[in-house]
Amino acid sequence: MSSARKISSIRLIVCAAVRVALCPLLLAGCASTQPGELSTVQAASANASSNADAGTNSRAHSAAPSAQRPVAMLSGQPISWDEVRPRLVEMGGAMILEEIVLERMLKHELALASITLDESAIALEEKAALEALSTDPLRAAQLLESLRDAQALGKARWAALLWRNAALRALARRDVRMSEDHIREAFDVAHGPHRVARLLVVADIAAASKARERIAAGESFAEVAAQLSTDSSAQRGGMLAPIAKLDPSFPPAFREVLFSLKQGEISQAILLDNGYAIVQFCKEIPGDGADPAATRSENERIARRAQERIEMDRIARTLVRRATATILDESLAESWQRQLRGQR
Repeated sequence: MSSARKISSIRLIVCAAVRVALCPLLLAGCASTQPGELSTVQAASANASSNADAGTNSRAHSAAPSAQRPVAMLSGQPISWDEVRPRLVEMGGAMILEEIVLERMLKHELALASITLDESAIALEEKAALEALSTDPLRAAQLLESLRDAQALGKARWAALLWRNAALRALARRDVRMSEDHIREAFDVAHGPHRVARLLVVADIAAASKARERIAAGESFAEVAAQLSTDSSAQRGGMLAPIAKLDPSFPPAFREVLFSLKQGEISQAILLDNGYAIVQFCKEIPGDGADPAATRSENERIARRAQERIEMDRIARTLVRRATATILDESLAESWQRQLRGQR
């Protein structure tokens, strides 16, 4: 599990603040992302053979020198693409393939829906990402730069990410329906009381029981979570960001258990989609006392974005599952199989 997506079985939206702005397939570690909830794409370039047929002899000859050009020099000796490429593919090939598969599927869906994206729609996605990071423009820019560095989002991948988000949002808006419950949830998340908790996620009930026994015997929850939890929060001793009682990005059963605990208390095992969670309630942060009527306009905006995000995630997962292609490269096939194993 990832505390973005594995908070994935727990969390529908990865990377708390940024996740409102960015799609799951984008933040692979997160996501997730991205922390992810992608199912089975059988994958690769569906157009590989047609692209090869389309190339002319002259283009093949002109591309050959570039293909042979070293990628770097070390002490006067070349480092070739033949050395670099298999390792690059093994490291991130499946993630990049997944992005490309989604982009092609999205282009098809946009065409079917007669939707055209313009530059303003893509610019709005970048603006939303910055606003989700911080209300201070300078601070937001710094955080975004750090995020891009951490996720290896260079110019090409960042531009592609924004395009995918814009495409997903354009498709999602058609089916988003707002309700008073959504607005009430948005108010609670923004202004209501929150609980700080630690999380431990394991594969089965037997492992959950053993983890609770260790904690009951005197080991700290943080230590056991760091050793056993499959959630990415394990590196923080299971510590999660504060959680609101009505936060729709967490399953109702998880929130119900968390908000029924006394401070310091540890829950029984909670069944999730792909494992069992144990949660410890650490402390409560009071609400800010805001008036729901006075903040309604902002609550509606936040609620709409959250519902769009959920629908965008659903569309992305559906399109990737629907994709059928054949992997022709051995290194990429290996990378893809590892990714599939990691999603089980």
